[in-house]
Amino acid sequence: MWITILAIIGTIIIVGMGFYAVKLLLALRKQNQAFQQARLERINRLTESITIIAQAMQNKECNHSEGVIRLRMLLEPLGKKLNQYPAMYELFTVVQDMPTHEARRELIKKDRMRLDLTRESAEAKLEENIMLELRQLLSDVKNY
Repeated sequence: MWITILAIIGTIIIVGMGFYAVKLLLALRKQNQAFQQARLERINRLTESITIIAQAMQNKECNHSEGVIRLRMLLEPLGKKLNQYPAMYELFTVVQDMPTHEARRELIKKDRMRLDLTRESAEAKLEENIMLELRQLLSDVKNY
């Protein structure tokens, strides 16, 4: 009799644990689907931003220096590097350490003008290659 009671209790415990395991698996599946959806939405936002900035650079609505700084930050979460585009990367290396915003305003006029000349001459030197690379970037973005 005790064996029958213990067998029934054991069966109830096993069935209960089975239902609990199924419930946990369903919750995990739902969580994974939500994670994948959020990941796809983030990739879409990043690629949309990259496209907008690249097109603005092509249309001269965004200067190349500002564009390469922004593109670098947007490409990294996608596992891509700006150094895949040599001219844009070269321009980035020129402007990456230049002060911006308040730090730029604190510079004396002579220093600001010297930095502007450096930046603008690098942009002019690399513009043709950057325009070619922007086409390649836009093509690459479609494949992300």
